[in-house]
Amino acid sequence: MKRLLSILCALCLSAPAWAHKGSDAYLDVRQQGSALTLQLAVALKDLDLLIPVDANADGQVTWAEVQAATPAALALLQSHTGLVGAGPGCTLHWTFDGLEARSDGAYLRATSPAACPPGTALDLRYTLFKAEDSNHRLIVTGHLDGHDLLATAAPQQALPLALRQAVAAPPRAIHGIAATLWDYLQLGMHHLLQGYDHMAFLLALVLPLQLRLGRAAGQGAPVAGRSPWWSLLRTVTAFTVGHSITLALATFGWTEASPRWVEPAIAASIAFTALLNIYPVRVLRPERLALVFGLVHGYGFAGLLIEAAAPAGLLPWALAGFNLGVEAGQLTAVAAWVLLSQVVVRQPWYASAVVRGGSWLLVALAAYWFWLRVV
Repeated sequence: MKRLLSILCALCLSAPAWAHKGSDAYLDVRQQGSALTLQLAVALKDLDLLIPVDANADGQVTWAEVQAATPAALALLQSHTGLVGAGPGCTLHWTFDGLEARSDGAYLRATSPAACPPGTALDLRYTLFKAEDSNHRLIVTGHLDGHDLLATAAPQQALPLALRQAVAAPPRAIHGIAATLWDYLQLGMHHLLQGYDHMAFLLALVLPLQLRLGRAAGQGAPVAGRSPWWSLLRTVTAFTVGHSITLALATFGWTEASPRWVEPAIAASIAFTALLNIYPVRVLRPERLALVFGLVHGYGFAGLLIEAAAPAGLLPWALAGFNLGVEAGQLTAVAAWVLLSQVVVRQPWYASAVVRGGSWLLVALAAYWFWLRVV
């Protein structure tokens, strides 16, 4: 058994950490009568911020190091999680339940029972990484009181996450469609804005567009209908269509793609698009690139939704909210670039210094990411 665990640990820990995957933990909640079972998975790379999981700091976590760090990890979970408002028997006592492999590496899995009477309010307190990582999110799924459970929580939020409301309390939406849409809209926007490879691809697409605000915005358009603003609209729309298609296909399980080729392909898409800013090819228009490469990026976006294992009843609404969040993040990023570029877009050296120079920097950065993701 020990040898088997060692092999499993080695396989989990050898999984590559993809650059755009954020810091997420996963909680699954199941109910049988008044008995609950909670299963929490936290990335070893995240736990290493708080306790010495990689004790000798050699970049390789062994099974022996996992065993040595487990008591401290369980103590962290015990102090940073809790069920609130359902009586003294409704408490958490975490025990080690093994390791599991996800797209961004190995996760420590812990399980806790809890006896929580039906009909009483039940809130989850979660403060893990509150001070260390403002981007960390807990993704909660499962089945509670005959309903699918799907929610997200940030450790910095002021109030605990409501899992169940008291029977006598005024009705309010906790796990309904609207709550799911809102939670996953925020998650999608968060995922896009912290995914720096997706942001780099967007920048490569918009760099050559001289987007000018004010009276001079329409000057210099060579042909009616070919203004930079029209090109921006077509490009952003094409990217949206592309990644929405594969995001939906992958989320519903109709197709799948391994991160082992998707992640290098995302890096390659950045380099290829940036090179075309330097050496343009007439037939490879920005909107065509955005559509084709958007299909690849959609598989990258889908990773989070797939690993969240959303219940089937709420999955379409989670997908819709997540996709809307990605679009909101995309529009925020593009708007930020448009505003920022106004400082220099009218300068005579904009094309050489910003477009060509920025594109060469993106090529170098993407090549480095590509190398990291294939070795």
